[in-house]
Amino acid sequence: MSKNCEKWLNKNRVDTPFLIFDLNDIKRSYNNFKKFFPNAKSYYAVKANPNNKIIKKLNSLGSFFDAASIAEINICIECGVSPKKISFGNTIKKSIDIHKAFALGIRLYAFDSEEELIKISKNAPKSKAFCRIMVPNGGAEWPLSKKFGCSLSEARKLILKGIQLNVDVLGASFHVGSQQISTSAWRKAIKSCAKLYNQLEKNGIILDFINIGGGIPINYKNEVKDLFYYSSAINKFLIKYFKDKIPKQIIVEPGRYLVGESGIIETEVILVSQKNNMKWVYIDIGRYGGLAETEGEAIKYQIKAYGYNDNVEKEKFIIAGPSCDGNDIIYKKNYCLLPKDLKEGDRLRIFSTGAYTTVYKSEFNNLQIIQEKYLSLLS
Repeated sequence: MSKNCEKWLNKNRVDTPFLIFDLNDIKRSYNNFKKFFPNAKSYYAVKANPNNKIIKKLNSLGSFFDAASIAEINICIECGVSPKKISFGNTIKKSIDIHKAFALGIRLYAFDSEEELIKISKNAPKSKAFCRIMVPNGGAEWPLSKKFGCSLSEARKLILKGIQLNVDVLGASFHVGSQQISTSAWRKAIKSCAKLYNQLEKNGIILDFINIGGGIPINYKNEVKDLFYYSSAINKFLIKYFKDKIPKQIIVEPGRYLVGESGIIETEVILVSQKNNMKWVYIDIGRYGGLAETEGEAIKYQIKAYGYNDNVEKEKFIIAGPSCDGNDIIYKKNYCLLPKDLKEGDRLRIFSTGAYTTVYKSEFNNLQIIQEKYLSLLS
């Protein structure tokens, strides 16, 4: 987590909810990523946080970009990113958006169905594409396996169909789930890709590309293994299953890893009450204001009260958001230890909130929208 963000918050009283983000920290994360994945291209998952300052910073560092919409593509291009460095990685795209992306110079697309492949062939002729396969997401705190991807047998048919449609199908992609803790998920996925490639080789098709998606975890309430642990496992699986035929073009789509730990949200306590022998604390940000990933208590943020001594007596609190929706409860099973004397007006800090927070903000109940500030070396 960024010490610069904490220092800034200590010196500045802000209207909440408020995200403070350390742009300098991105360079550390990006360089660390390149260190442990030296043979791969980093395609930043723009959906994690599409702020133009982040896009410009990563572009200056040499990153490529994975966009999920035509709007994200436009953001990247407006920030000076070359269309050649952008992948339209969503497998669910309107034909008009594919057409617009092609007109802007985008030449790399994802698909996981025949209809999507046909749309690409018609609206982005002779472009490059990759087929997303469905892989197990066990171990992921934010799974993605049910909605996206196709079976290996279907992928084989689609890649053969792509040749008929004059689409340059480079290879396959997968996603093991966001905030993936278990390396076995990558093992299973890479093994599946190698099996698919071996089958296609029998048809005379040699694939030299693989997109291993995102999923690299970061520290939240619980610390995770470092990047070296995951990169070593992934590289080992590539060698084990592809042997001397490891694809030369390797894409990784980090989002959470590059920006997650660089942000802190400060929020204000609205109300402290007691119900059925449990203390509840209501804060001015909730499930609909940016903390959508707490649904099912999946992502467990580290939360601390500002202005209290570390040794102060603490109690278990249920934390809830401010909206008039009964589902707007952040943590009920995973109690949060906070100062016993917590009161209205106190500030809480939610750490590692640089990814998948501001992008989820809504105007439900017309509550205060989260504000953002991005620190640079000059701040």
